[in-house]
Amino acid sequence: MLTALKEFLRGLLAPTLYATVFVTFFASVVRRAEWALYLLAILAPLPVLWYQLHQFPMGKDTMDILILGAMLGIMVNKGGFERAPGTFLIVVFMVVSYVAVWNTTLRFQLPAPFTTDNPVLPDWKNYVEMILLYFLAYSAIKTEEQQKTLLVIVATVVLLIAVREFRNFTAGDAFDYDKRAEGPFWIVGLGANHLGAFIADYTGLLLGMFLIDKHKYRRWLYLAAVLFSIHPLFFSYSRGAYVAMLAVVIVYGLLKKRSLLVLVAALIFAWQVVLPPSVVDRITMTETPTGELEESAADRVLLWEHAKQIFEEHPVFGIGFSGFAYSLQGQRLTDTHNFYMKVAAEQGMIGIVLLGLILLRALSSGWRLYRGGQSTFHQALGLGFIGCVTALAVSNIFGDRFSYFALGCYFWMLWGVVERAILLSHEATVPATDGEADTAPPPEIVSEQ
Repeated sequence: MLTALKEFLRGLLAPTLYATVFVTFFASVVRRAEWALYLLAILAPLPVLWYQLHQFPMGKDTMDILILGAMLGIMVNKGGFERAPGTFLIVVFMVVSYVAVWNTTLRFQLPAPFTTDNPVLPDWKNYVEMILLYFLAYSAIKTEEQQKTLLVIVATVVLLIAVREFRNFTAGDAFDYDKRAEGPFWIVGLGANHLGAFIADYTGLLLGMFLIDKHKYRRWLYLAAVLFSIHPLFFSYSRGAYVAMLAVVIVYGLLKKRSLLVLVAALIFAWQVVLPPSVVDRITMTETPTGELEESAADRVLLWEHAKQIFEEHPVFGIGFSGFAYSLQGQRLTDTHNFYMKVAAEQGMIGIVLLGLILLRALSSGWRLYRGGQSTFHQALGLGFIGCVTALAVSNIFGDRFSYFALGCYFWMLWGVVERAILLSHEATVPATDGEADTAPPPEIVSEQ
C-alpha cells in the first residue's frame, strides 16, 4: 500500500511541477518578477528534477520560460531594468563570446551562427542566459527581505543535494573511478568533479555567512548545509574541489576567524590520519609507485600542452567558442580540464583578460559589501561571496566549472544580489525585521575569535 502511494505521488511530481512553472511565469509577469528567479534557483541545480518536464510541450524550455517571466515582470511590475554597476564589463564579455562563436563558425566551416543548424549556438545561448541572471537579480531582487529569501533557497537546495548524497552513497575502503558521488548533474553529462566544485563554491558561500549572520534559524540552515556537504565534497573525490575548499577556509581564517588557520595547519599535518582511507588513496595517487603521473593527471598535461600550443598560434582571438573540442574531434578527451586554458585557447588574450576582470570585479563586490554592509546579513553575504568567488576561481583551474548553467547560475544571481545590497547599504541602514538587532558596524578585517 505504501509503495503504491509513493509511486502515485511520484507520478504527480512532473505534471505538478510543469503546471507550477507556467503559473509562476504568469504570476511573475503580472505581480512579482522575483518569483520566477526563486523557482529557477530551486530547479536549475537539480536537472534530474526539471529534466522530467521534457515529456511535456515546451518542457525543454523550462529555464527559458522562467528567465522570460522574470524579464517581463521586471518591465511590468518593477519599473524596468536598472543599470547595474558591472553592466559595461559584462556586456563586453558577452559580445566577445559571441564574436568567438563567429570565429569557430568560420574556422571550422559551420552553419551561420544565427540559425539552429549551428551546433555551437545552443551552448552559447545557455551560457549567455546564465550571465543574464546577474541583471535579472539586480533589477528584481531589490529588498533585503527578498535577498534573504533567495539565500534561504540556495542554502536549502545545497542541503538537499548534500543530504541526498549522504543517504545514497557509501564509500569503499579504496578509491574507485566507477564509484564516486555524482549528485544531480549526471543527467546533463556532468560528473563527480562538477559536484565537488558545486559543493566547494556554495558551501564556501554558506560557511562565510554562518560566521557573521546573527539570525538563529538561518545560521542553523547554513551550518546544516555545511556539515552535510562534507560527505559529498570528500566522496566526489575531486582534488580540485579539495583545494578550492581549503583556499576558502584560509581566506576566512585571514579575514574573519583566525582559529580556522589552526584547523588548516592541523589538517595539513594529520590529513592521512583523519581523512577517510579512500580520500587519502585518491589524494596520493597523482603519481604511480614508479614516479610517473597517473592516467588522469597525465591526460590533463597533454590537453594543457595542446591548449598552450593553440594559444601560441592564435594569441589574440583564439580559435573560437568551443573550438578546442573541434580541434580534437575523434579523440577520447576534448576538454582542457582547465577553464582558463580553455578560454585562452578559444578566445585568446582578449577572452582571458576579460575573464580575469570579471572574477576580480566580483571579488571586489564581495569585499565592498563585507566592509560596508549596513546589516549583519549583508556583511555575511559579502564575506560569503568572497569565499564563493575564491572557490570558483580555484576550482576552474581543474576543469570547466564556469560555463555550465546548473553550476554557474548561482554565481551570477548572487553577484547581482550583492551589487543591489551594496546600493541598499549606501542609501540607508535597513531596519531589522527578524525580531533581533540586525544592524552592525563594519567588521574587523581579522577577528581574534
